[in-house]
Amino acid sequence: MNLIRFRILFLITVALSIVGGFGYLTVSSFDQYSRINRNLNTSFYLQDKVEGLDVWKFSNSTLEDLRNHRRVLPEEHRANALSDIIQAYASRNPTTLRKRSDFFVRNEVEYRKYLFPLVYYLERRIEYFGLITLASMVLALLISYLYLRRALFNEIDSLSRKMVDFLNQRYTYQFTVPSPNEMGHLQATFNSLAQRVLSQMDELKSLDRAKSDFLSIASHELRTPLTSIKGSLSLLKTGVVGKLTDACANLVNIAEQETDRLIRLINDLLDLAKIDARKLPLTKKWTPISELIKPCLDSLQGLARTANVFLVSGELPPVEVNMDKDRVLQVLTNLISNAIKFSPKNSTVTVSVVVDESDRLVFKVTDQGKGIAPEDQELIFQKFRQATNAENPLVKGTGLGLAIAKALVEEHRGVIGVDSTPGVGSTFYFTLGEWRFNVKEQQSADPQSPTGVAA
Repeated sequence: MNLIRFRILFLITVALSIVGGFGYLTVSSFDQYSRINRNLNTSFYLQDKVEGLDVWKFSNSTLEDLRNHRRVLPEEHRANALSDIIQAYASRNPTTLRKRSDFFVRNEVEYRKYLFPLVYYLERRIEYFGLITLASMVLALLISYLYLRRALFNEIDSLSRKMVDFLNQRYTYQFTVPSPNEMGHLQATFNSLAQRVLSQMDELKSLDRAKSDFLSIASHELRTPLTSIKGSLSLLKTGVVGKLTDACANLVNIAEQETDRLIRLINDLLDLAKIDARKLPLTKKWTPISELIKPCLDSLQGLARTANVFLVSGELPPVEVNMDKDRVLQVLTNLISNAIKFSPKNSTVTVSVVVDESDRLVFKVTDQGKGIAPEDQELIFQKFRQATNAENPLVKGTGLGLAIAKALVEEHRGVIGVDSTPGVGSTFYFTLGEWRFNVKEQQSADPQSPTGVAA
């Protein structure tokens, strides 16, 4: 299981041994080369010093310098020859000094003749072992890189591509037998997880189809008797079976309202099933927004008067949108009706449409309610979820309206969201993907404007 780790340690050990061995030979050769060069320089210095000795110009400092060099000379014959010169110079005997100086110079010349070949040899040796050390380092790095690339990097890249494919639901690759090492263990773990997921895909799809079929069948089967019940209640209200007492009329009204609520719930469930199945039909055409906002506000005036809330529309820009008018009207109606429900009495709900700095057409519904806490602002767009707390009790509803609105806006290539400050109010907004300025409306609003601008 630790095969790759052991191989890497082995490669590092071998590389360090080879590079270290040749490096040691290079350093030791350079040390010898430096020592011989020092000896050559000392030899030239002593020869010049001895040839310049003159007993008639005796100097104690010169004598002391020769004695110091005598102490450090490694060769005994050179040290003895220099001792004879020091003795003759100290006794101030010119004849003896000249003879011993000639002998010392001849000895130093021979000594240097011996050292020069060694210098040349050591220079070649340093170059040779230096190149081998450098080549060993490069070769060790190259071999290590190639091995790591084959054993680790390529395997990691391959596994990473498979993970990305798996994340994007592309399951076309073939499972292979993993290698008996650390990367093989990682590959085997991923294969096991992938096979487990793939083995459950059919079951999950079957459950999803069963859920969708159940919702569709149940909704259709429930809607038929509910329609019949609603029709019967409407007949009762008209007095077809006789005039109803006030108590009976009140009960019939309650039953009719609850029947309407059940029908809306069923319609919402059917819409969700179609959206989940990607089978929601959209009939898009270019429509001025003035044909959208005014009918929507007119249809909700009764609800607003009942709640003592005022509906206000801002100035609408002369634009038209490529949209399914009924579906966008459903989104707008949901946002405005929610704003009315959560608004206090004698407050105002404002509907506006603007073109923002990013050239997006933004529909806004602003209320003066209690607002929504930051942690609930994403939650409210989920299915069957409402933002509730002690100060904001649950309002009667299914919790499906905003989830459906979000899906419908996304089907129009737009986004939906909310800006809210608790205690101040909320602004729900959504955008639509395709819009343009309406040339006719723009020219009627501004006769000086020659054309519209497409967005």
